Amino acid sequence: MSSTSSELVQYIFRDCVAGFFEFPTENARAILPAELQPVEPHHGQSVLSIMAFDFTQSMVGAYKELILGVLVSPRIGPGTQMPRSAFYPFLLGTTTQSSREHAIERWHLPHYMRDIDMTMTRNDGDIVVTCADGAGPILELSVTEYDWRRVSHPYQCFMADEDGFYTSTILMEGEFSENEEERGSLVLHPHEMTSSLDLDAVTLTPFREQWMRDGVQTFQPLEQLASYARR
Repeated sequence: MSSTSSELVQYIFRDCVAGFFEFPTENARAILPAELQPVEPHHGQSVLSIMAFDFTQSMVGAYKELILGVLVSPRIGPGTQMPRSAFYPFLLGTTTQSSREHAIERWHLPHYMRDIDMTMTRNDGDIVVTCADGAGPILELSVTEYDWRRVSHPYQCFMADEDGFYTSTILMEGEFSENEEERGSLVLHPHEMTSSLDLDAVTLTPFREQWMRDGVQTFQPLEQLASYARR
């Protein structure tokens, strides 16, 4: 591996929510680079991650972000801290052009190239994310709260573009709630952002729900992986 930057980059957020849903491994493998292996909670079923952020401070100002990803097996080297999970974001949507350009240039993340409209509404016991654009609705995600505690969690992220294959450790710090009560929900609409998914085969009740509030996301230096087998 070779490091592409030695700088830590932080993003301050009001809310970060995530729902994890089962979907066919065949669909996951069609999305993932050949070198990454999807995590299977059950044989033939992988994990679709849908995550939403409300960033209040960043290098490019305030914005909201929708992330569609697949959970994958982590890469662990000698002396490396085990991440809480590893994921491959296969498409992101943002509410501003500047945040999109920043994430493409700095983090090599694939984006839907038009601004989306996104609301994150805190209710009594849950938070609801609604995403759409001029082409129509994209999705609605509901995540419910459970017990809250202060945490510092490492995650591993993989990125790929025309120039190569990358990874970074992301530290998430904030007030955290997690449950497997299956009280949340998801609605997926036919849209360019959801076009790589078999919409009829995605389970619409999350088997795990996460909500972090008033937190900080810190990207460790991005590293380029020496090998990359493109499909």
